[in-house]
Amino acid sequence: MRSVLASIVFVAAGCAYAQDYHLPFTGRWFVMQGGDTLNVNEHMRVLAQSYGIDFAKVDGPNKRALVRSTGSNAEDFFSWGEPVLSPVDGEVTTVVDGLPDNSLGDKDESHPAGNHVVIQAASNRYVYIAHLKRASVIVKPGKHVASGQLLGKCGNSGNSDFPHIHMHVQDTSTFNIGNGQNIEFTGISVELTGKQFHDVKWPLIRGLFVSNE
Repeated sequence: MRSVLASIVFVAAGCAYAQDYHLPFTGRWFVMQGGDTLNVNEHMRVLAQSYGIDFAKVDGPNKRALVRSTGSNAEDFFSWGEPVLSPVDGEVTTVVDGLPDNSLGDKDESHPAGNHVVIQAASNRYVYIAHLKRASVIVKPGKHVASGQLLGKCGNSGNSDFPHIHMHVQDTSTFNIGNGQNIEFTGISVELTGKQFHDVKWPLIRGLFVSNE
């Protein structure tokens, strides 16, 4: 049974949504950055991105590898081109889709989020999904999206040096203005120090392997 907090319903722009967050992908991914302290999460340096999370897909024989070959190109990463899904029900407020993907190791610091989608999940909850692949976003501002709906593909745009998905939730609509929000993900599977936990609701911290399976 969902917790009371996960089932809060609010009205925004005439529509009712529920704050219930899910992982923005399929398959098995590694939490590269996450948590509430700087030693596990560099996003804690920026107030609006506090508790932000970076995900990278893992695969290979042991399901722990980030790359399928030498890792010399962005395309070698298992994350590259993977479907990126909406983690929540809400309304799309912002779409950026035309920025180039970086060569591996390069960063576009002038456009930190790169290609990205912003979803208003509550009157004071704006979900940022960043570093998407150029020309891959298929949703439009003003449209409602459901949790699990395809947004675009994982890329390497913005302030990103390898393909991954960045996600953070802030309480204002303006990028990097306001306060980041610590959220929990519902109905996920987690591997922690070799132990498996299924269909749980957890906040995420660096070092976890997570999936929707």
